[in-house]
Amino acid sequence: MHFVRSNRKLTHVQEDILYELSILNLGPVKEFNILRTKYGGFEEVGASKDDCKNFKQRLNCFIGEFDAEMVVQRLSGKKRCNDEFSFAYTVNDNGELTRLFWADEISKKNYLAFGDVIAFDATFKTNKYKMVFVPFTAIDNHCRNITIGAGLLSSESIESYTWLLKVFLDSFGVAPKVVVTDQDPAMKQAIASKLADKVDVTLCNNEDFKWKICDIVWTDSISQFEFETKWQLIMKEYDLESNKWLIDNFDMRYDWIPAYYRDEPLYGLMHTTSRLESENHFFCQVSNSQLSLVEFFRFFDSMEIQRHNCRKNDYDTRYTHPELVSESPIEQEAELMYTRAIFNDFQDEMYHIRSGVASLKSTEEGYYLKFSIFDFNAYVPGCLEVLIKKDGEDGVDSIVSFGYCVVTFFTF
Repeated sequence: MHFVRSNRKLTHVQEDILYELSILNLGPVKEFNILRTKYGGFEEVGASKDDCKNFKQRLNCFIGEFDAEMVVQRLSGKKRCNDEFSFAYTVNDNGELTRLFWADEISKKNYLAFGDVIAFDATFKTNKYKMVFVPFTAIDNHCRNITIGAGLLSSESIESYTWLLKVFLDSFGVAPKVVVTDQDPAMKQAIASKLADKVDVTLCNNEDFKWKICDIVWTDSISQFEFETKWQLIMKEYDLESNKWLIDNFDMRYDWIPAYYRDEPLYGLMHTTSRLESENHFFCQVSNSQLSLVEFFRFFDSMEIQRHNCRKNDYDTRYTHPELVSESPIEQEAELMYTRAIFNDFQDEMYHIRSGVASLKSTEEGYYLKFSIFDFNAYVPGCLEVLIKKDGEDGVDSIVSFGYCVVTFFTF
């Protein structure tokens, strides 16, 4: 009897269940199987897989051409209820949505705490209109991605990005110190792929040449002066001083060479593209390229899992204690000071120091104690000199680099 059309009908409760399950990016077939399990068999559901598919189609038909309008109305409602909520949008001459940006009050609080360095990736499509989804990502105190704002763009034009960054700044009021975009991986790929087109084939296959280039480009262990000096020496050694492509890339060195960001606080947290890839993976789990805008925003709200994980990490840091690997008072103090993720990195560094660092000598120099330390595992072989001042205000006064030797002035 449960196959007869007149006996097949989804109840309002079942439709609510299907709607909620769709937020988890489940298809109609999986949704039906969950209903079958919940109700205890096929015949107990009172509907079929096709009924679940038809419900999804009716829902999309209801959204129809009012898709963008419903999204704007929803965001406008949030703005009326919360002055801290920000959103902006533009439409073209046909009344079609072309640009959209939004950020809530929690995003703004997170930006104030963690917004020194942000990244945004403009390659992720999450809706059937092929609009580009642009999440702005920061790193929280647990070294985890945290979304602090997002945008949708119908085109990747200069005007669109200019508009997006302007409304971002208007919403948050303060510009980040460092912005990491997908230009950096493009630049890194260029070193590997474009060299074949820009230099002699024989030179491109020269492993020694490629090693020398990568050794100064993809490291922050050298100074700006050292990078520029070695770059010029490589260009002269391989007769590339007149190569226009390499000259242009050198002129843009302030935007993509790590040596120019080594003194920027927290820049190293987004040193590679892994952060952007991780963010993409997160949104891929809850969305797809066939969604309407209404469906996409329903999925975007599920990013609450990101904030839940942050609260869980806060709890673990406050109320649980990691296993210490030594009796060092430094490790004990670090366990009280750092979040769990940062402390785990600290422990790794402690192990590295104990196993691969040797103190060569210590001497007194005026108001300072100078320690000379050799790191066997350093990327660039050399001696690390640390001058410790016995009195003065807490903090780091200055950092001076020369050659492979780095001198850091600390005060206690």
